[in-house]
Amino acid sequence: MKTEMYRFETKHFQIIASIVPDTDLDLSWDEDGETRAKLESGEYEAFGTVVDVFCNSAKVGSDSLWGSIYVNPREFFDGHRDADPLNRNSSIMRDARGQNVCICHYFPDMIRQAIREARETLDDMPALRKRD
Repeated sequence: MKTEMYRFETKHFQIIASIVPDTDLDLSWDEDGETRAKLESGEYEAFGTVVDVFCNSAKVGSDSLWGSIYVNPREFFDGHRDADPLNRNSSIMRDARGQNVCICHYFPDMIRQAIREARETLDDMPALRKRD
């Protein structure tokens, strides 16, 4: 079952991010079984995220990431906007942790990648002219 988590629209474009349950996880790193137990109890949720870019309803770009595990999937989409500036890429965080430190938030990068693919797709398409 696909669950839409994010949508941005303009006149001709839509960016839609959805999650899909991920049941094919590699939990070999879960040595004590805590993560598996929390997944089985429902405390954690495992999912894949798919970002699609549409131009006039035709899919022109996409990106996906699988194997995410969160208490609440919303955290994946909102983490880069954390209220605490030490938990996001900000000048305050860099002053505290060093100028070369970068906090990895996958979702904004997924949006950028899907848009990059959409631009490449559209660049490869012949120009469409309005017909009288």
